[in-house]
Formats: sequence, C-alpha cells, structure tokens
Amino acid sequence: MSMNIFTRNASWLMCSLLALGGCGAVDAEDLADADLEDLTGESSEALTVTYRSSAVASGASLASLTLGKPAGTAQGDVLLARIANRNNATATVTPPAGWTLIRSDQSASQLKAWVFYKVAGASEPASYAFAIDLASNMAGSILAFSGVDTANPIDAHSGQKNGLTASFDAPPVTTTAANGLAVWFGSQVWAGATCPASPIVPPSGFTEPLDTCLPSSSTAILYNAAYKQLGAAGLQPAFNGSSPYPNTNTAQVVALRPAGAPSCSVGDTFSTTVTTVGTVASTAIVEPSGIAASRVTPGVMYVHNEDTTAVVAISTTSAATLGSFNVSNVTPADWEDVATGPCPAGQCIFMGDIGRSSANFPTPPSTFAVYRIPEPNIGAGQTSGNLTADAFPFQYPDSPKDAESIMVHPTTGDIYIITKSGTGLSKVYKFPTPLPTPGTMSTLIFVSNLQLPTTTDPNVSYATSAAIHPCANRFLLRTYRRVYEFRAAAGAAFETAFAATPVTLTDTVEGQGEAIEYQSNGAGYFTMSESPSPFKLKHVSRQ
Repeated sequence: MSMNIFTRNASWLMCSLLALGGCGAVDAEDLADADLEDLTGESSEALTVTYRSSAVASGASLASLTLGKPAGTAQGDVLLARIANRNNATATVTPPAGWTLIRSDQSASQLKAWVFYKVAGASEPASYAFAIDLASNMAGSILAFSGVDTANPIDAHSGQKNGLTASFDAPPVTTTAANGLAVWFGSQVWAGATCPASPIVPPSGFTEPLDTCLPSSSTAILYNAAYKQLGAAGLQPAFNGSSPYPNTNTAQVVALRPAGAPSCSVGDTFSTTVTTVGTVASTAIVEPSGIAASRVTPGVMYVHNEDTTAVVAISTTSAATLGSFNVSNVTPADWEDVATGPCPAGQCIFMGDIGRSSANFPTPPSTFAVYRIPEPNIGAGQTSGNLTADAFPFQYPDSPKDAESIMVHPTTGDIYIITKSGTGLSKVYKFPTPLPTPGTMSTLIFVSNLQLPTTTDPNVSYATSAAIHPCANRFLLRTYRRVYEFRAAAGAAFETAFAATPVTLTDTVEGQGEAIEYQSNGAGYFTMSESPSPFKLKHVSRQ
C-alpha cells in the first residue's frame, strides 16, 4: 500500500536569524579549530528514527492472532504491535515472549486496543502469536523502526477511548528527548462486509503506512497506523485524527526515543561553579546581545549583535566559530535578544528587534518587530551565506515599551516579549496565534506582570534576556546582575510560571550580562556578556 502523508496544517521545522552587512566570511582558521563531530557537550550523534515496514492480520472468533515479522526487520529494531478486539472489552491479551505491554484503552464493551513493544534480537521468528483469553474478532499490526534507543525506547505514550464520535482524540504527551518519532494508532467499531475506501484519517503531518479493516456485517474493526518526526523535547500538541463515521474508537500514541538523543530533564539545584567554555573569536561579533541554541545541529549556539545583521554559530563546548551568516533583507533597529523554536518551515531563529535605543535610527520607535528566519544546517555543511527573514511587526496594546527579552515556546511556537523596568515590574506579552501573514502589524496580548526582586542597584532588576526550558515547564530570566528561574508547578500549564516566585540561580558575574540560554537537554544554562571584550561563553551545570 502506498503511504499517505497528511499535511492539512503546517508541519514543524526550525529557522535561523542571521545577519547582514556586518557579517564577514567564515574564518577558515576558526572553522578548522571547530570539530563538528566533537559537540559532545550536549549530544552524541543522535540517530533518526526511521520507519522500516509493517505487517497486518485479522480474523473472526480467534483465540490467538498471528502477525508476521515486518519485512527487513534487523537486530536492534524496535517493533510496536497494536492488537484490537470487538465486544470483549474485559479480555486479556498475552503477548509472545519478549514483548512488553505499553498500554491498553477500551470502551465499556465494544472495543479494546493494546500496544506492545519489543526490541528485535539477532534471530527473530517469522511470526508472533498474541493469545486472548476470550475468543474475539481480532485485528492487529506490527510496525518496525530503526534508530531507536534500545535501552529506553519508549519516551512517552497516551491514549483514550472516544465514544460515538468521528473524532480520534489522544491526550498530549510530554517527551524528554528531542527529535523522536510519534507513532499513532487508530481503532474503530465498524459494521460492514467490505472495508470503506477511506476509513481513518490520522493527525495532520503524519505518514500513514497502513489503513485497513477486519470486515464483518456486525462486528468489524477499522484500524490504521501513522507516524511523524518530532522536534524539540517537551509538551507536544494533541495528536487527533478522525474518520467519516461517528462510532466508538480508540486513539493511542507512542513517542519513540532516538538512539543517542539528549534527554530533556529538569532539576532545581545548580552548581555554584561557573565554567568559562571559551572566547568568541569571530570579529563579526562586536556587541553580543543574545544567544540561542540550535534545534537543528546539537552543540551549536547562535550569537548576534544589537545593530548589525551578523549572526555567528559557535560551539557549546569551546565557543569556536562554526558558521557565520548575514540577514540580507533587514536593517536592525535594536536587536536585543534571540530565541529558536518551531515555525512553518521547521525550526527557526526568532530575532527580537524590541529595544528602543538604536545606532541606526535616532528616534526611539513606537512599533517593533520579530524576525523569523529558517535555521541553517551547520552539521550538514551550511556554514556561511545570506539568510532571509520574515518580518512580524508589532505594537503594544497600551504604550510603546523598552524590552530586551524574547522567548519562543519549544512546542507551541508562542512568542513572548518581556519588558525592561528599573522598578523590577516587567510585563509579559505574547503574539496572537496563529501569526498573521509576514509584514502584517500585530497587537500583542498582555499575559502577566512579572515582579523581580529590587535593591538600591537598578541593574539587579533590569530584565535583559530570557529563555524557556526545553521541557516547557519553566523559564530563565537574567538581569545585568542576577539569574532567576520561574517554575510552573508539576503538571501545570507553562504560563502559570509567570506567577511563580523567582528562584535565584548562580550568577555568572559579567560586566553587562545580556544573554542567557538553556542547554538543549535542560542540564544547565549558558550566558554571555555584552562587554567587556573578549566575549566569553559561560556555563552553569545542573546538579
């Protein structure tokens, strides 16, 4: 069967903001010193989880369902089996040796679906028999995937029964590893002697390798499977499908962890020791105002200036130059901070032209902009050149404000701006969603007040940079003199963190601290000062 790719909504990619005239060519010496294969500070080379093949089977009044081994299955592949039955929701399925139950979901009486997994060994049987204690109409599938972490293959999972509806809703999952794969299973009550032409529609952006049915005039089962590559770790959007028929169904999703991927994890204790990772050597960086971790290439950090269009990629293990770029269609007013996050193209860099002090424009602006640029693939050799930005101009709902902090939610892509105030009372705003067509003026939405501690020194409370944790449950906010973390309660929505009491973390003691970013797996944070030169990348580890 040919695969279907469902793309009704925008898929996730990532983009990068890079710079204009002030960005020179990549320094060959710098690049020679930077080993792209030695980015071990954040990730060993993560593999891509890849669909290999699948097998299906079904039958009436069965005590056991036998499924063939998917074609081409190799040692180390992870196999996912979904078994569904009709009208025996209290039944128990016993898998073959070596299979582990992930979850089961059921209605009151008409439908039950189980999901199991197995890591393929050196010698796998040609088929697998799943026994059931109550003879039933059964249908099932096995899908094989390569590139999965065999020691800990299941990153997250969810599922539920949906009664008498055409909607196949599955609760959102929170992943702990970036760049995994979501596998989605739909099963539905059906009555028909033949399979319908288009039984189940998976969530948008998913590739569907199988969509079939067990025909029966009274106790049939529709079932499919689909998969989708994931981006950043953290809370994922709900993966919901549908069908033309308002019948009881189950929707289940399993997130597979890629081999070698960094995990997203949180912790409340940080080292009191500050490590200087290295010094920025690129002469294109003259006034670093923000840093942001690449979501395309592990171990890469982007650095930018306030008043030039240069963006330089540096190593998170040495600060060596890995790439140098130019944003060719923008004249910055006051680029104060940068973030990376999802965008329609995939992964993007979001540059915050949000300050009110510009060397290029003497009059303080009353409107501002965020520039969104597709992120270059440093690891694939894209290390220089011009990049093009989409502009998203905005105004505040009340009055123009000075700001130096931008954050992008790693899953939803929501863009937040945090204002700067010597009184310590910053304000949080965000863009409306979805974003308008580039070039269209937006009025930001007020989210929350954010009270920072104050002293007689106003530099303690001037907010200069911010970053959302890759697990999307907390954020960093730095000032010239302090580093704070705002933490949402366990299981609470991200925006509840704005009401949390700020926790003081280890300050990196910089002359003019204006940049901060989490390590891509959440295991620490990086900072950089706008002055003095030479500019040092510093790191604090989580304990």
